[in-house]
Amino acid sequence: MRLNSEQLDQLTVDGYVIIDCPFSRELTDACLEAVSMTAVDPEDMTPDAKKNHHSLPPQIPDSYWCALDHASPFLAIELHAEILEIARQLEGHQDIYYRNGGINELAPGRGFLWHRDTEWDYIEFMHYLSHASISDGCLRVIPGSQVGEKDQWMDRIDALRQEQDYDDPPTMEGPADVRIDGEIPLEITSDQFIVRHSKILHATWKNESQKGRLMHHWVFRHPSEDNHRFAWQDYLTEELIEGLSQDQKDALWLDRDFEIHEKYVGERERELGKVMWGVV
Repeated sequence: MRLNSEQLDQLTVDGYVIIDCPFSRELTDACLEAVSMTAVDPEDMTPDAKKNHHSLPPQIPDSYWCALDHASPFLAIELHAEILEIARQLEGHQDIYYRNGGINELAPGRGFLWHRDTEWDYIEFMHYLSHASISDGCLRVIPGSQVGEKDQWMDRIDALRQEQDYDDPPTMEGPADVRIDGEIPLEITSDQFIVRHSKILHATWKNESQKGRLMHHWVFRHPSEDNHRFAWQDYLTEELIEGLSQDQKDALWLDRDFEIHEKYVGERERELGKVMWGVV
């Protein structure tokens, strides 16, 4: 599967495009089943300093990583043959590497504030496991905001917050962040997913439901970009790796020589032997 010219144009101009999932519904259901088997009562959750989860405990303290982020059902979607084809198309190279994925479980009463993830240029895939609507915290984007300096957007947002008497600084637990002229809510079903530019300005609506809003997202990188997060052979079980196709293994850059990005060297030392993903 490859994006058509219309989809590519929207991604270039607006910074995002919504497309139908090229993988089967059974894969999504397998992810949901894994979540139901792994989740704990939110009242029994270990502290989640990253505010990334609601019922999926981090594997180690102060970590983004729960037991499922790169476990078999999620990796089956993230490294699906059609997804790999799209990623190679967008990166313009066959030898891309899978940098990482992750599950985000937006807790009831929380909403992400306006932000830009990074100044690196890459494409991110986002899949909502049940659906995403305004009432449970769907993504909000400003089309075209991947272009230009971050400060020109954040200065405008800060001014609106001051005008509307938001707390300084605002919090995820406060009201949904300010409305911006031209913003769009990306309400989608679990049979669709979002392809977006890494630099598009985004937030979420507040999750007004009684359960966590489940989304998993993942990125690939061009081989020339030295931004590795994991050496996957140190984090995935042999059983999981053996079950992958050769094409999927190639995207993991298993046993190839590269340096972990300096920002994550300390985290790697903290994670080794403690953060692992396998077949569930």
